[in-house]
Amino acid sequence: MESAMTGSATGTVRLGTGPRTMLVRPGVGAAGHVVQRTDLATHRVVVEQASLILVEDGCKRIHWSGGECVARVGEALSVQAGEVVDFANTPGRSGTYRALWICWQPELLMAINALHPSHGPRVARHAALDEAFRASFHRAFDGMDGADGLPASVAIHRLQEVLLWLGERGFHFPPPGPVSIGQRVRRLLSADPSAEWSMEQVAHETATSVPTLRRKLATEGVAFRELLHDVRMSHALALLENTDVPVLHVALATGYASASRFSARFRARFGYLPTDIRGQNRGHRR
Repeated sequence: MESAMTGSATGTVRLGTGPRTMLVRPGVGAAGHVVQRTDLATHRVVVEQASLILVEDGCKRIHWSGGECVARVGEALSVQAGEVVDFANTPGRSGTYRALWICWQPELLMAINALHPSHGPRVARHAALDEAFRASFHRAFDGMDGADGLPASVAIHRLQEVLLWLGERGFHFPPPGPVSIGQRVRRLLSADPSAEWSMEQVAHETATSVPTLRRKLATEGVAFRELLHDVRMSHALALLENTDVPVLHVALATGYASASRFSARFRARFGYLPTDIRGQNRGHRR
């Protein structure tokens, strides 16, 4: 996977070298470029961090417990951290769905939004975006790369500028709330989805005992193995949507030594094959 994963002097990790790209800048946030050529519906995806998605071709439909939102070319969708959504990416006339997204570290939201008592809906559509808003979004996206030596402080400033633009439109993300044990475990597992995680190791990392961890997770309606599987599949989905990394490498990055076994588990979770996302199985839609 080394050929598809590169780093920079600023600490940014770039996954993918083609049209699809995912950027992770520690302490700042993350960004990605999704390219999809098939119309697929994806269910029960946990949004880990507050995110803003700008559609550049096609349309994106998000369904959540509070309703449904659809964004078309030039429009954006915001999703608050912790939301569980179903979504569909529909290609446009070009035959491709394309979107850029950025997300914020929880700490960055505090500085801008903590003083606002009212907050926007869990999922919101942002239409009629003017050129200045879109330019601010693209600057924030480019700031995640760090390839030109852009300091982290400037990259953070660019992300905060987008929050200010949203505020000018009357929208604010809520400040981060208390973190549940399930969220703590999910974040821990997400740091290395390929690792052979055990309940004993996770209990140690979260300063608790295995029985207590099992009981607390049960109160949130989740079992450890189910949570680990979901984290791995969510990471695989992100890699498939945002990078051109081969399926075998995606399998290895999510703890599977076999591409066929990984593909079977992925299909069982999402209802389609990993290759369907990139349009490699045209005519084999679900």
